[in-house]
Amino acid sequence: MSVIDWLLDGDTVIQHLTNRYLLDRSFDHNNGGYIARYLDLYDAQKQEWGGSIYSGKWTSSTYTLLELKYMEVHPDHPYYRDAAKKVLNGLWVDHGKVSKTRYQDMCMSAMLLGLVCYGGINDCRTDEIVDYILAHQMEDGGWNCAWDSVHNRSAVGSVHTTISVLEAIADYEKNGYSYRLAEMKRQAASGREYLLSRQLFKSLKTGEAIHPEMMQFHYPCRWKYDCFRALEYFVHIGHPYDDRMRDALDLVKEALKKGYINRGKSYAGKTHFPLESGVKGRFNTYRGLLILKHYAPGAYREVICTDFIYNSFYL
Repeated sequence: MSVIDWLLDGDTVIQHLTNRYLLDRSFDHNNGGYIARYLDLYDAQKQEWGGSIYSGKWTSSTYTLLELKYMEVHPDHPYYRDAAKKVLNGLWVDHGKVSKTRYQDMCMSAMLLGLVCYGGINDCRTDEIVDYILAHQMEDGGWNCAWDSVHNRSAVGSVHTTISVLEAIADYEKNGYSYRLAEMKRQAASGREYLLSRQLFKSLKTGEAIHPEMMQFHYPCRWKYDCFRALEYFVHIGHPYDDRMRDALDLVKEALKKGYINRGKSYAGKTHFPLESGVKGRFNTYRGLLILKHYAPGAYREVICTDFIYNSFYL
């Protein structure tokens, strides 16, 4: 069995992602599989998941919507749109000033912008979030949630916040929003340089990994950064290969030597249901193959053209 056959033997969502992004052919999940399971858990009366809009990690509306967006739920689904509007109402007030002393976290603001844009929601508050993002980019090109912290104000970017902002800007442009778009694109270019200057996971000071988890695959990523999330972002915006991606790509190649990538570490917290069981992870394997297809096509062909022992996928 090839790794592609194994992916196509998985959930409807995995079949959709594999067909669309690896095989370049049409396949509509019809909001089935994992997506249907999430939709079944929606509280239509409260217009939310998990009894909260954000704080319930990882069952709140915000994190459920993030998973549905990655799985490419049909963006016009009323559950998605209604929940996203409620999250917008709850997380964005008074131009982002959530209390007398604190503004909304930048990473949350970015995730919110991405969710709203994916749903094609027209609301003047998206312009406010854009203003907020543009006003608080760090001099090094990144973004940081601690820009306004009274006790721990930061003058440098954070990879966690920066990737969330970059993904939001990509969603903003992809879905046809235009307010201050040229400025957003210029700042996104600086944000990409911020990540690439660190070879996607390294400290500028030491040249070592910022944190070991940034060299590990995680799905879902939640709000956290790893270099594969960055590479996947670069793939989806059509960014050309940059030699500073090389070490991160080597990690992908190494991970796929056995024909699949492990399910990976999950972040502590409550979930609606387990997405995968066992060691092997279809989501992470798909992500690794997507990255290789675009940035190391020779390695990609080698992996997908190799037949692996059928039972090895189910040990």
